[in-house]
Amino acid sequence: MKTLALFNNKGGVGKTTLTFHLGRMLARQGTRTLMVDCDPQCNLTAAVVGEDDLEDLWERSEAPGRTVASCVELVRRGRGDIQEPEPREVDDRLFILPGELSLSLFEQTLAEEWAKIRSSQSWERAIDVTSALDRLVRLAGRQVNAEVALFDVGPSLGALNRAVLVACDRIAVPLAPDIFSLQGLRNLGPTTRGWREDWHGALEARRQQLQPEIASREMRPIGYIVQQHLARADRPVEGYQKWVRRIPGDYRKFVLELPDDDVPDVVKDPQCIGFIKHFSSLVPLAQVARKPVFDLKQADGIGGGQVQAVARARQTFEALATEIKRRLP
Repeated sequence: MKTLALFNNKGGVGKTTLTFHLGRMLARQGTRTLMVDCDPQCNLTAAVVGEDDLEDLWERSEAPGRTVASCVELVRRGRGDIQEPEPREVDDRLFILPGELSLSLFEQTLAEEWAKIRSSQSWERAIDVTSALDRLVRLAGRQVNAEVALFDVGPSLGALNRAVLVACDRIAVPLAPDIFSLQGLRNLGPTTRGWREDWHGALEARRQQLQPEIASREMRPIGYIVQQHLARADRPVEGYQKWVRRIPGDYRKFVLELPDDDVPDVVKDPQCIGFIKHFSSLVPLAQVARKPVFDLKQADGIGGGQVQAVARARQTFEALATEIKRRLP
């Protein structure tokens, strides 16, 4: 099973929406997919689970296995290991391990233990705590025979997201063509490289003493996804051109540590996974129906030009899921 996070150190770039739609489309294309909600805001869980089910889920969240937080609660408190997860079936070949607001309590423990991963005395608990989410998703993935696990995360560079990213084989970067997303690249690239080096170094130093299920993930970036483009000719709207032109060079320089000269146009850049139009008029309808925008029907309230927009959304996400799968091995 491959693990992937759609991550940027910039909020508002549609990470949760992308994760929701990509998970649906991967499953639709025949890939058994597990979505793991590690964002304490739980927007992915809310999008998937109905309001009545959500209330029941959180009121009984202390029951081990129902949420990510309940699965790692004993680890957080130093009282035991991860609990057996209970992924929920969302659709054919699609599952979710729901999120919960209390997962934010794990942040402090993760921050404290990270400083000890190379310690001569307290390294064992430090590595167990830091690897908890990785071991959890491996276990959940085996339960549902998942081929791909998608993490949903918030935009911070805090300890919780660090624990998620060290559990990832691959990272894809959603970008909006603006200064904020590009600034996010300046933070994301060096920070994730540092995390990878520290984590791999700690595991390598203790390789002979570790349990087999504690293994290093590659955390390899596979490219970026540009949002809010103009569908005509696959070109971004003119107001974004200034920032779009900078994406290929900044991605190479700050994420890949490659020279940022002589870079291709974003449309021809091999690091560009795809373009996603902002389907603004469809999003509220999709949220009410708890469907991806590409599954909306007239019964859900679409009409007029929205029918064509739904068809374009389906083509867009089919292409994106196909390309993501190609880059995962």
